[in-house]
Amino acid sequence: MGNAPERPEKQAKQKNRSNDQKRKRKKSKNRHNPAGGQQHTAVREEVQVVVPKIHEPVPACALCGKPIDAISQAIGGPQSGTFSHFDCVLRKIADDEHILPTQKISYIGRGVFAVIEMHEDNSFTIVKRIPYEDPETFNSMKRYVEGRKR
Repeated sequence: MGNAPERPEKQAKQKNRSNDQKRKRKKSKNRHNPAGGQQHTAVREEVQVVVPKIHEPVPACALCGKPIDAISQAIGGPQSGTFSHFDCVLRKIADDEHILPTQKISYIGRGVFAVIEMHEDNSFTIVKRIPYEDPETFNSMKRYVEGRKR
């Protein structure tokens, strides 16, 4: 039982192993110098981006009296020209409506809030719609924001 010829599977494994080793050596060579022999350095120009500052009005909240620092935090009040923090309005409506533990207050759009009844299957029912924001105030704020985007 001398030298038995190597099986084809063993020869294929050895061949694959040597190919893998060659690839690893080639990768490690090119890792520091991807061009092979020449050194190339990429020059990246820094571009200065200037973002214009938008001067938003800073009205006081009609409910808490604190300033409203960003339009995204505000909602117009029931009276034209009054504004409130969105969170202040949510708290006020929740207090006024005496919501149940299975209910919550949600904004449903265009200045309208709703009392939402949550169900066990994660569905919900609108129990009551509560118009809050004056339509004219909503439209004027919408025009103001759109005008500042341009």
